Amino acid sequence: MRRVFDRFAVAGLSRNALFGVGQAVIVTVCLFLAYRLVIQHAGLERFGVWSLLLAGASIARVGDVSGAGALARFVAASPTEDAEHRADLVHTVMLTSLALNAMLGLALLFAAPFALPLFIPAAHLADAERLVPYVIASLVLGGLAVAATAGLDGAQRADQRAAVVVFASIAFVVACAVLIPSLGVLGFGIAQLVQQATLLIIGFAVLRRHIPGLTWLPRRWRRDLFAKTTGYALRLNGISLLGLMFEPIAKFAFNYAGGPALVALYEFASRLVVQMRGLVVAAFTPLVPAFAALPDAADVRFRQILERAMRATCVAALGTAVAALVGAPLMSLFVLGRLSPELLLMNAALTAGWAINVLSLPLYFAAQGQGMLRWNFMGHALISVSVLVGAFVLVSPFGSVGLVGSIVFGILASTCAGLLGNATMFGLSGIVLRLRWWLLNTVLAIAALCGAAGVTLAVVPGS
Repeated sequence: MRRVFDRFAVAGLSRNALFGVGQAVIVTVCLFLAYRLVIQHAGLERFGVWSLLLAGASIARVGDVSGAGALARFVAASPTEDAEHRADLVHTVMLTSLALNAMLGLALLFAAPFALPLFIPAAHLADAERLVPYVIASLVLGGLAVAATAGLDGAQRADQRAAVVVFASIAFVVACAVLIPSLGVLGFGIAQLVQQATLLIIGFAVLRRHIPGLTWLPRRWRRDLFAKTTGYALRLNGISLLGLMFEPIAKFAFNYAGGPALVALYEFASRLVVQMRGLVVAAFTPLVPAFAALPDAADVRFRQILERAMRATCVAALGTAVAALVGAPLMSLFVLGRLSPELLLMNAALTAGWAINVLSLPLYFAAQGQGMLRWNFMGHALISVSVLVGAFVLVSPFGSVGLVGSIVFGILASTCAGLLGNATMFGLSGIVLRLRWWLLNTVLAIAALCGAAGVTLAVVPGS
């Protein structure tokens, strides 16, 4: 029986991983097509304002303890034959998400008149005020859409989740093409709402095929399931709080260093490498329900899956670096219509950090699947502390260079903590030791590629 299980598990993971990569590629293309449209019709500064508003709203997401993002773990761990329990899980999480995010949205609406003048330049304040309702709607719809797609991951059908996300991304680009020429950055915001609504409706429709009895309208909210999912979400949101601090603080610091235009350049540089890394994340996300379905790290299947995944991430990390470095000048020309040395230098530095961080993903997902989040929390804490140091200590004397350096340092420290800490916690240090040359050679190759890109930009005339 174990051999049969292994065969189906590997086949399922491979299928889900393949669709995950396809999803990430198409989403990346759609995203940069949308970026080109919004920069052409609204400009860097107005897009930077939208990015700042989303960064501020993302901090509020820490108050969403519904467990929407962790629904995959609970659906995967619940008995397949108990459809009623699974349906109650989904309904409880979605009702909780709707209530919490609606309250958070109202709080943001009342706080906006006082908060916006603190970090939005006066010239763009009117634009920001017009965008606030759309940011709040994105907060509410986004939480529900995450729950629907996470449920598909829990049903071990990440391939279908990928198809839903791709369809929603195409709808996003079409909406951008229709709305941005006449509405500018407001059209971009409305297009994001179209994307999230598409994710929610189609994702939930597909999820109903895998969970019999899952009705369109929530049938029941269960206190016991709320306590279970919220208890885990509170721990997960401790990590989320640190993760959510990272982007907003970084963007506010870039705004201080160079205004909304610099925020937009950072958004592009960061987004490119994060999207390239997202190809790997999408491919390996099915590991979460796979690890959740196994009893513990002592299981031989757990170790086999982990070791195969770690070998694969060595290749994937190097591929991430190459793709991000090659894609940066192409993206700069496509989105901005010119080569931006500042964008390319930021991209080279961020690529070094995020590509090496790929190496920690298998153990990160193993910890998430088993609900043992200590070292994942520590990794996010290291990034957040490093960004805080950059924002409050290094920006004034060194500008954006000091901030980017602190971000990269935090990412690398987080990688070491997640890789070594989780391996020790699971008693799997032997696997890391066995793969040490794979890991070390990958790190050296990425460092060499990113260093060469940075040196080239520094010495080429006119760059």
